[in-house]
Amino acid sequence: MKIQIDQIPDSGLNLSEKYQPSALDLNRADIKFTEPINLSAKITKGVNVISVELAITATMHLNCSRCLEEFAAPLSCGTKLNLSIEDRKEIDITNNLREELILRYPLKSLCRPDCQGLCPICGKNLNKGKCRCKHVIPKRKELRWHIQRDVTQRQDAIKEEHTTS
Repeated sequence: MKIQIDQIPDSGLNLSEKYQPSALDLNRADIKFTEPINLSAKITKGVNVISVELAITATMHLNCSRCLEEFAAPLSCGTKLNLSIEDRKEIDITNNLREELILRYPLKSLCRPDCQGLCPICGKNLNKGKCRCKHVIPKRKELRWHIQRDVTQRQDAIKEEHTTS
């Protein structure tokens, strides 16, 4: 969004714009924007500075961190920018918008809070039903100890082979 400084009246200016996600280069392997990003801005001018209040709405398509299923998550956020206008006739806030959206990326995205994830043995999505593994699947907290036990047993078996040969 480009803001013409000389077109901002004393009472302020309201602007709305839609951005195509490809114009902002926001997509990652696990986060995609497929619909336009809506931006509305309230702009006020001061002495050598403009204040921009942004309201951003969009829909992100994420991959769940546990079950890897894709799901849509609404994004609605706002921010306030104070930008210097010294010796400028126009300010482009497109990069500010892009940075604001990137800062809103979730660290761990879940399709729902009680997502069961994938079976660690066969890989079946446990949200769609139980798997048919014959192994007892330990609780997530206990899983690390089972893995440690297996590694220790393998190391002991290798030591035995070397001592008997």
